[in-house]
Amino acid sequence: MGTATIRRDYRDEIKKDWDHAHYYELAEGYMDVFWNDGSVFRKYFEMLDLESVVELACGWGRHSDYARAHYEPGTITLVDVLGSNISHCRQRFAGDDRFHFVVNSGSDLRDLSSDTYSAVFCYDAMVHFEYDDVFAYIREIHRVLRPGGRALLHHSNYDGRPGSVYSQNPHWRNFMSAALFAHVAMRTGFRVVEQHKLDWGDKDLDCLTLLEKPVKD
Repeated sequence: MGTATIRRDYRDEIKKDWDHAHYYELAEGYMDVFWNDGSVFRKYFEMLDLESVVELACGWGRHSDYARAHYEPGTITLVDVLGSNISHCRQRFAGDDRFHFVVNSGSDLRDLSSDTYSAVFCYDAMVHFEYDDVFAYIREIHRVLRPGGRALLHHSNYDGRPGSVYSQNPHWRNFMSAALFAHVAMRTGFRVVEQHKLDWGDKDLDCLTLLEKPVKD
């Protein structure tokens, strides 16, 4: 069995972990941690240009739904590896021409044009991604953002138990750290605007990173 086959099968297993309605129904009730007045998620979100936004791993689109109700976004492209989630989003946002929908592979944004989007954000999802998929997304996000565009990414800061599967780790966090994430982002060409470590059951288990694609001289 080749490496490509192993990776495909592993992604298929991860997709099965999240392809059920119960999680997304429960998640609709846990929005306050992201959007309350003192939330760092909200503070950093308000540092994004919302002219043309991508939400990565959107699930049922709860965060983009909040954004359209409380801000004034332009276009919003919802991306998810699960076709069932995108189908739900098509129904949720039916009739709102600002929304576009993409089912992706789990590691790329090949259907999105380069140097096009003003912002990308991902909440409560990248914390579970395999580390090499996180790195692939960092490169893809850099490609699709226009110069001056920003990415706001909620990711794991758990660097314990090397070699473990994410489902074996606290709160199903993948192997990652704030420093490693920043290193890869900077090597990709991003400027790290802010990083904020977050307690999520365990102290400093997560990190919120705000990146910017520099404008070329």
